[in-house]
Amino acid sequence: MYLIELHNGDKAIVKRINGGTNLTRRLLQMGVIPGVEIKVIRNNKYGPMILEIFGNKVMIGRGMASAIEVG
Repeated sequence: MYLIELHNGDKAIVKRINGGTNLTRRLLQMGVIPGVEIKVIRNNKYGPMILEIFGNKVMIGRGMASAIEVG
């Protein structure tokens, strides 16, 4: 399952980032690290997603979210 598929309020653990070096580096800098719990604050199916990671709110694009495998 991928992060893009989750709904508002859902929580999941990051399993893997399926992307290139630049995408992976950028996500790691934002705290999207395998093993970390992510909560979806907003996923309206259009526009960017808002996530909560380590108590901080982070906005990511839908392309990035579709590269994050969660469980």
